[in-house]
Amino acid sequence: MSKTIDIHEKSVAIGWVGEIVAAAKRGGVDQAALLKAAGIDFLPVDPLARISLDAVVNLWRAAAELTADPAFGLHMGSAIEPGSFNVVAYTLLSCNSLREAIGNLQRFQRLVSDGARMQLVEQDGLAWLVYHPVEASLPFSPFQVEAVLACGVRLGQWIMGPSFAPQRVCLAHAAISPLAAYRASLGCEPEFNSAFSGIGLPLASLDMPLPARNPEICRLHEELARKQLASLEASANIKLRVSAVLQQLLAQGMASKEQVAALMGISPRTLQQRLADEGSSFAVLLDELRHTLSLKYLADPMLSTGQIAVLLNFSDASAFYRAFRRWTGRVPGDFRRKI
Repeated sequence: MSKTIDIHEKSVAIGWVGEIVAAAKRGGVDQAALLKAAGIDFLPVDPLARISLDAVVNLWRAAAELTADPAFGLHMGSAIEPGSFNVVAYTLLSCNSLREAIGNLQRFQRLVSDGARMQLVEQDGLAWLVYHPVEASLPFSPFQVEAVLACGVRLGQWIMGPSFAPQRVCLAHAAISPLAAYRASLGCEPEFNSAFSGIGLPLASLDMPLPARNPEICRLHEELARKQLASLEASANIKLRVSAVLQQLLAQGMASKEQVAALMGISPRTLQQRLADEGSSFAVLLDELRHTLSLKYLADPMLSTGQIAVLLNFSDASAFYRAFRRWTGRVPGDFRRKI
């Protein structure tokens, strides 16, 4: 798996991915064996790099299986370090109150992962921090959910100090770990098979002043987080725009970088540079789009392979055959018969 993230994929920051790998290594699993089992070629060294969400789901499954630890998610979440959240953690630490910190967590969640949304619900004298998993194509494992809640408790203790203690914890799945492990990581015994997964805190704790509050430092961290978020969203937008324009042009027999740049109102050099800033390129996006569209077109029995080659702007059918074999290891006819 390369550093390039497909434009339609949700992704996860490398810091969170590194914590999963570190937890597995503490459980006696070799990193190379773990990545191989998860289908990941390498981990990028860029601290702002991201990995596709589905690849991270596979990493969770591989780590849980290879460690054979039923409490793997709890252990990972309880041992996580603030630095793994990059600037996001420091926007939480320097806030005036827990309520403000939760607001920043919601605002900058995407910098950590596209796979979660956090909701604050005040009900029956408790403040509930509710975790909503946001899946891509693969369903999350319970280990992931437990890691998020254990990490939430860990962050709460880091922000508020030892006084941070949930009054209730709910999990939407059945118990998979020993009850002692839940109590050690979450501070109380969870309520299983609940309607949601979340942490219940005393309502009064939301507005208590935080020990390390510093409005000036908080503003600096928030500004940096906003810039990183804008960069992340802008990069997704440029890839999405390039893909949309390419799809429009392919069927018209046009697919050059110059043609796409002209329609987008930028120079070919600027287009290539903006894609390169995110580890991608025009050639990569064109190849990925052709691959995606080829699968869609082959599922349509009314289209011949020759017509598909034209729709994808290949020079001839043999060029399409060679590309399809490179993408899938099969020829188009074999793939079509199987579906």
